[in-house]
Amino acid sequence: DESYENAVSALLSPLHQSTTPSAIRAAAARRKATLQDMHVYLRRLGLDLNDAPSPSSSSFSSQPPPLILHVTGTKGKGSTLSLCESLLRRHHNLHTGMFTSPHLVDIRERIRIDGRPISKENFGKIYWRVRRSLERYEQDDDHCH
Repeated sequence: DESYENAVSALLSPLHQSTTPSAIRAAAARRKATLQDMHVYLRRLGLDLNDAPSPSSSSFSSQPPPLILHVTGTKGKGSTLSLCESLLRRHHNLHTGMFTSPHLVDIRERIRIDGRPISKENFGKIYWRVRRSLERYEQDDDHCH
């Protein structure tokens, strides 16, 4: 069942959440190369930003490659992304997607499409599709740092 409720339950399970001090320290130690890790995960999902299609390739389209803003730091990431997302959408007529963490009330606040939280239906469908794609690589040598 790829429902929103099952997706949230799976996402908040101990499989995805560090619950002990040692597990939290181990997770923090892995977060040393977040930009490189993002590229690995995007590649695993079939979104290699370093491999833009050429005019001679069969996947070439008139669409430019996606622009990704990756904001890191300890303070103001959500505000900075919200400002950038709003400017891109309202003043440049671009379609936007935004992921932030943590959420305040509803986990769907983390994922916004064109300024609106993702629907429950899409959250469930996309969570399971992404999870299946990433689980294929659990034993792969191309793991993140």
